[in-house]
Amino acid sequence: MTEPQKTLPIEKLSPKQLMSLDACIRCGECQKWCPIYTLNSVEDVTPRAKIKHLKSILRSQQPGFLRLFKPKADLKVMETFRRTLYDCSCCNQCHFVCPAKLDTVELWENTREGMFIAELGPVPEQRTYCETLKQYGNPYKKEQSARADWVESGLEKGTLLEKPELITDNLAGVLLFLGCTASYDEKINLVSQHAANIMNRAGIDFGILGPEEFCCFGKLRRIGDPDFTDKARANIERLNNLGIDTLVTACAGCYKTLRQDYNKIAQQNYKIYHLSEYIDILLAEGRIRFENPIRGKITYHDPCLLGRHNGIYDQPRRIIQAIPGLELIEMERKRQYSRCCGVGGGLKMANHPLQEEASAYRIRDAEATGAEYLTTPCPTCYSGLAGGIEKVESPLKIYHLAELAAKAMGIE
Repeated sequence: MTEPQKTLPIEKLSPKQLMSLDACIRCGECQKWCPIYTLNSVEDVTPRAKIKHLKSILRSQQPGFLRLFKPKADLKVMETFRRTLYDCSCCNQCHFVCPAKLDTVELWENTREGMFIAELGPVPEQRTYCETLKQYGNPYKKEQSARADWVESGLEKGTLLEKPELITDNLAGVLLFLGCTASYDEKINLVSQHAANIMNRAGIDFGILGPEEFCCFGKLRRIGDPDFTDKARANIERLNNLGIDTLVTACAGCYKTLRQDYNKIAQQNYKIYHLSEYIDILLAEGRIRFENPIRGKITYHDPCLLGRHNGIYDQPRRIIQAIPGLELIEMERKRQYSRCCGVGGGLKMANHPLQEEASAYRIRDAEATGAEYLTTPCPTCYSGLAGGIEKVESPLKIYHLAELAAKAMGIE
């Protein structure tokens, strides 16, 4: 006896989202812009194809004898949908080019949650990632006590000018929330040191959580793990109890999660800034100055979670343009049309080779500008793009935006 086909819980999609499935006019505009379709030319990965498959699946689950006529076709559609739903970085490009302005990211994330609950998804590598994240509180399988190792390492190497205080000790109003990547990844944790150096030089009374900092668990939401809600609610309570008025995060993923996803779960008693926003404010207030020239041509990569998801385009560019000697040369795909580097949305775990191709493609975009340098304010994008540079053996040199700002301030 064959096992009955599992059903996708329709209640995970709001009435508005269900109605939006019929709003897709199949114009193909999303296909022209989808960064994944650009790489593999498989129509099933495009939003219009996924919407068509999702509609078919939901209709096949309705009661009545009509669903009995094509059971094999339904199974095939489900398998196709299961595969392509996760070959997507949820970059939000399709929303910006959609004539009907469908909220595709929210649709995919809610659908992924339904798939997760029904055990129809995600892919095994993503499920393992979620379990690791919940077990260790970070995706690197590191102990919580090691989250602030970058502090001692930076002090020893001289890359961290002053030891940041724990916010539980100095009760500062500003929390520097660094995120897992900038805390644990040794190739990227200089971002944490640059951020701390800049805030110290600006005279900001701030603190860090150190070993008490916790993952934002945003990847659980991106992949569809329903445990995200409880994790987020617990984090919001911890942050509210700190008594801070400002949270500055160096990670675009943390920023998206804290600012948008947490906001739907509970009230937050503090303002949230991305580090690039905060540096821009410090510049405007005259609390920091860029007096050390960095000569050359540079191009800028808009992170999806910072740009299309949160509308932060001008602040990072103002920082670059304020640095003496630097000439900003834009890529053809920029701002709301910036090509995704492929690292977000769980794609890296679902299909690592595809993510690497996406990062390499973005490097080709950067090379086409003739720039010598590439910068981005997102540690995750930095990691993906650095891998792309290595993959295509590009002569480009990549900087995190915080590193550029620190150099321009004369902090070495």
